[in-house]
Amino acid sequence: MLTTCADMFRLIGQIISWLLTWLYYVLIICFVAAMLGAISHMLVGGLVVEEPDFGYLASFGFSNGLRYGGIWAGGFAIVLCVIRARKEYLQKRGESEQSEA
Repeated sequence: MLTTCADMFRLIGQIISWLLTWLYYVLIICFVAAMLGAISHMLVGGLVVEEPDFGYLASFGFSNGLRYGGIWAGGFAIVLCVIRARKEYLQKRGESEQSEA
């Protein structure tokens, strides 16, 4: 329960921190997916197409990678945030148990 104004600001700060962490993970996932898409399209296109246009293949792969990476990025970022929150919780819990002993 919020008892003071300081508690409210601390809670708002934590919410903003987790939203920025989630956004950070989403952007990293989308970037990696876009790069993998561009690289994979250029590799496969270079092997399959007779006269490949690598600029087109790179842009098409970037677009596909970003599209499919964006589909999974939000949910995967939530999972990464939960994993990080669990680690932080266990660290705080371990520190408090050591100080009590």
